[in-house]
Amino acid sequence: MAAKKRKQTRQEIFEKPAGDSPVTRPASDGLLPRIVKHRAFAAALLFLVSFSVFIPSLWNGLVWDDITYVIAWEPRLKSTKVDYKLFVPSRTEEAKADKYFRPVYYASLVMDNRVWGVSPFGFHLTNILLHSAVTVLLYFLILMLFKEFGRGSGESEAFLSSMLFALYPLHVESVSFIAARGDILAGMFFLLCLIFYMLSYRRLYYIILAGVSFYLSFLSKEVALSFPLIILGFDLVSRRMFRRANIVKYLIIGSLILFYFHIRSGSFMRSIGFMQEHSFRDTGALPGPGEFVTIFLNTYLFYAWKLIFPYGLNHFIGSIAGGDALHAVIAVLLIAAVTAAFIISVKRKENITAFSLLWIFTTLGPAVLIAVYPLAITRFAERFLYIPSAGFCLLAGYLIVRGGRLTGKRWAGLAAGGLLCASYLVVTVKGQEAWKDNVTFWETAVTRSPDLIIPRINYGEALRSSGRVDEAIRQHLIAVGPGIQATDRGKAMAASSLAADYIQKGDFLNAEKYLKAALEYDPRIEDQYHYHMGLIYLRKNDPAAAGNFLRKAVEIAPGNAKAHYLLGTAYFMEAEADGSADKYRLAVNSFKSAIGHDANDINAHIRLARAYLALGERENARREAGYALSNASDPAAVRSAESVLESIDTNP
Repeated sequence: MAAKKRKQTRQEIFEKPAGDSPVTRPASDGLLPRIVKHRAFAAALLFLVSFSVFIPSLWNGLVWDDITYVIAWEPRLKSTKVDYKLFVPSRTEEAKADKYFRPVYYASLVMDNRVWGVSPFGFHLTNILLHSAVTVLLYFLILMLFKEFGRGSGESEAFLSSMLFALYPLHVESVSFIAARGDILAGMFFLLCLIFYMLSYRRLYYIILAGVSFYLSFLSKEVALSFPLIILGFDLVSRRMFRRANIVKYLIIGSLILFYFHIRSGSFMRSIGFMQEHSFRDTGALPGPGEFVTIFLNTYLFYAWKLIFPYGLNHFIGSIAGGDALHAVIAVLLIAAVTAAFIISVKRKENITAFSLLWIFTTLGPAVLIAVYPLAITRFAERFLYIPSAGFCLLAGYLIVRGGRLTGKRWAGLAAGGLLCASYLVVTVKGQEAWKDNVTFWETAVTRSPDLIIPRINYGEALRSSGRVDEAIRQHLIAVGPGIQATDRGKAMAASSLAADYIQKGDFLNAEKYLKAALEYDPRIEDQYHYHMGLIYLRKNDPAAAGNFLRKAVEIAPGNAKAHYLLGTAYFMEAEADGSADKYRLAVNSFKSAIGHDANDINAHIRLARAYLALGERENARREAGYALSNASDPAAVRSAESVLESIDTNP
């Protein structure tokens, strides 16, 4: 009888809503408790903190893919019209042709460009504002979850969880890296989707807003494919899955998923080919069942530890430890423990715990699949944890506050939460230093992963771009050396980059030496060999010999815009030497091919304008020079375009 009574008492502790507990609301007149209870003030404070902690990023430059998206894409961003056509099936063919289809992310870049031009400050500001908005949305979502699950008001839990999210160290990559904005946008729209979905149980028409938000999350990043499972998990945990009204909701969500797969079908098929052609695995083949399971388990274990201990930041993770039987066993035990905790939590109506665990391990799914299949150049990345971290912060905040209440030592929970926030704050602020500029970014990556070839190559490329050619040569010599982990493909890339260093320095003998070495490492880079050889002979002022190499380059790789541009330059130089109209015409065709493959190449437009002018086609020359002038940001390109227009006007 006594045992039965003890069991009933334990059950009441777990099932009784937090708001009904006599220790839930201890009297306190402190400032922080008053802010927590006043939701508008709490939300404003969370926004302010999440913004302030990333202020150092406002002064950072552009790194890695940011340079492409902000600088190289500038003409495209300027010419893009943001309207409904960007988000609907009229773009199906473009979606099928591209590896990614993220119009929401792209539209955000377009709008940044409209306001800020190519200023990194504005693009970073948008990332920080979006992250701050996500933090506030998470706060209100958690409040709603507590109400839906009957766990009391949840004010303290929501505030602490959202504060942890605002300061979470692994968000440095997502917020400081403009190219990672897709994770923030997908997270923002999914939080809106969940909020509207919960509201649909009060008014069914909210499911329309939930569906729109869900679709926009898809169009922000493919990680949204895991979100329907969270919605189903919410219904499962809240015991609403089998309500009749849910048939309509599930049909709407299911239709959106099918519609998305329809417009992306060609792209998904292309991704399969990409995996087969660009495998980062030494075998060059896709993983078999055994290897799939090993990578799957090891990656889950790696990311789970990252979430728990987010202090060792690394913005380029080339490989992870594990892959042996011990790590596999630990991963299996972890998954089994989480599954058991989820089941027990559902049975005991510890719905916040159950939903948090479901959130974490469901949203980790896409990150794990990227590790198994090489869909991106980075198989592992901290930015992949932006959305899973929301579930982790919810769980951590809930357990800390709940633990303080159950033990009757609320001060202990407050102290634990404060210390955790403080530790997160220090690491997050410090971590932004690595994103100062492209050289600092890759220098840090090389320091943390000295044996990996990609950071070493990119560090050398960044040094060369900043004019530090001798230092770039040193880095690339290390990359082709024996102490670096790399496949023959990686060594070929390093040797090709080293050749580019020597070309810039004017050491053509060493450049040819390493181009031949690159070709020996990997014959598949033959197009790059001919491209760089053509560049060498252009630098030697031998356009005829350069043309021989460049024609071979465009024959092997017809889509290489740079090779078409250099070939046009070779023809143009020959025409300038002998006045041949036929060579000018060949130059026009090559420049047009370059623009056809890369419409953003301002120099190609300027050279094309000069070729047209030489042929007497003034209107065509004016059109190309005018386009270059209206889209160029580089002062030298602006001056060149103005020079062409001046020649047209002064020599009628």
